[in-house]
Amino acid sequence: MADNQARRIRANESGQLLPVYAAAMSLAILILAIMVDLGFMLMYRLELQQMAAGAAQAGSEYYDQASFQAGYDVVLDRPAAQDAARRQAQDAVDRMPGTSFEVQTSGREVKVTISRRYQPWWWPVADMKITAAESAAPLGVR
Repeated sequence: MADNQARRIRANESGQLLPVYAAAMSLAILILAIMVDLGFMLMYRLELQQMAAGAAQAGSEYYDQASFQAGYDVVLDRPAAQDAARRQAQDAVDRMPGTSFEVQTSGREVKVTISRRYQPWWWPVADMKITAAESAAPLGVR
């Protein structure tokens, strides 16, 4: 009799692991979705960083040669540097939709900021903004 009762109890316990398994799989899928989105965000950030660095470097190549020859003082030719950085950034931005940029020049450096909107596919939130900025100065400027 005790043997029959033990068999009945074991028979009634079948399938109890199914809810635990379903919850664990849901959690695993959620973690995978977060990891995929973070991977895409890091990839876009790296691309934006490379685009900003290229544009800043292109702008930093233009310095005021008269000032350099007069006193070995390296000062940016601000209009030419800004124009070169804008052209380089615009070429890069045209290849990536939803991207915008800003170029700032000071007496000694060019700063390019590029940003992009990103909508995670699993998260019902507004767009996230990914931003990268890079500065560059002509050779010889510290």
